[in-house]
Amino acid sequence: MAAVVAAALVGGGAGYAGATLAEDTSSPTATTVAAAQPLAYAATTLDVASVLKKVEPSVVTIKTTISVQGQFGRTQTGEAAGTGIVLTADGEILTNAHVVADATSITVTLNGETTARTATLVGTDTTDDVALIKVDGVTGLTPATIGNSDAVAVGDDAVAIGNALNLDGGVTVTRGIISALGRSIEVEAGHLTNLIQTDAAISSGNSGGPLVDASGEIVGMNSAGATSSASVTAENIGFAIPINQAMKIVAQLRGDA
Repeated sequence: MAAVVAAALVGGGAGYAGATLAEDTSSPTATTVAAAQPLAYAATTLDVASVLKKVEPSVVTIKTTISVQGQFGRTQTGEAAGTGIVLTADGEILTNAHVVADATSITVTLNGETTARTATLVGTDTTDDVALIKVDGVTGLTPATIGNSDAVAVGDDAVAIGNALNLDGGVTVTRGIISALGRSIEVEAGHLTNLIQTDAAISSGNSGGPLVDASGEIVGMNSAGATSSASVTAENIGFAIPINQAMKIVAQLRGDA
C-alpha cells in the first residue's frame, strides 16, 4: 500500500488578561488584588482496562485454510488468521472479506476458549471488504455493543483490539485517537473509501477486529495499516471501516435489505 503522509504544524497561542489599578492620591489606601479564579476544565481519562473488559467477550480469533493456484497450475494450500466481532448470541460474526478470502475451511476461537469451532461463510462483499460468518451450534454469546460511526470526531479516543500477528495468549490491545475521517486507500483487493484513520496500532491479524470508542462501543472494523517502503515512511497510520457502513452491508448479506 502506498501512503502519503502530510504533517500539519499547529501553533498554540497563550491569552493574557490584564488589570489596571487606579490609586487615589487624596489619601493613602491599601489596595488588595483579588486572586484570579482558575478556569475549570472537565478532565476525562480513557480507561482502557474497562473498555477491554466490556468488549473482549465479543472479540473472536479467526483462522482459515486457504487454497490458491500456484505456478504451473498447481494448487497450493496455506493458513491465514484474523479477527471477528460477535453480532448475535447464536454465532453471527462480522469480519473482513479478505480475512476469509479463498478459504476452504473457517474456524473461530471464542473468548475464554482454547478449542476452535467450525464456522460457515454467510456472505461477502469484496468491494467494501466486509464478510459475515456464523459459528455452528452455539448459543449465549455476547454481542458487541454497536456504536454510531457518524458521531465520531477527529481527536476522539480509540482502542483497537484483535489477533495481532496471531500471537498466543489472547488479543492485543492498542490505544490512540481518531486521526482523520473519510480516507480512501488502495489495497490488493481494490479501492476502499470513507475510512476512519487512527493512530492506534493495527497489525496483520487485527483485520476484522473492533475499533472502539471510550465507552466501549464499536465505531469501526479494523481493515488495513500503512507500512513503510524504500521511498515512503509510515508510522501509526491505520484504517477502519465505519461500523454504520459495515452494518448496512451485513443487512444485505443476511437478506434483510
